[in-house]
Amino acid sequence: MDKKEYHCKICGLQWHTVKDFDECPDCHSKEIELITFEGEQLTKPTGQTESGRNQQMGRRMGGGPPRVCKCHKCGYESPKTPGVPCRQTKCPECGFPLCGSD
Repeated sequence: MDKKEYHCKICGLQWHTVKDFDECPDCHSKEIELITFEGEQLTKPTGQTESGRNQQMGRRMGGGPPRVCKCHKCGYESPKTPGVPCRQTKCPECGFPLCGSD
């Protein structure tokens, strides 16, 4: 089985897997893309560096856990609880799973 790399266009999450995905495992957005390897060359999403980090997302992108959990449906935000993934917390206003944000 070949390992695949995915990137979420909404929350910026990147993950490696052998399974096929049709949504982000963190924010459940359908706006994901498969990063493909063609020979030795990596085809990256627009705006990404060789390290795979998005230059347009700010200084903390990929630099540790998020500071805030945010609802991408209604905009609700709350401070991140250390040790608890944002996606395990539901928005108290609309019930949508929260997503890590800075």
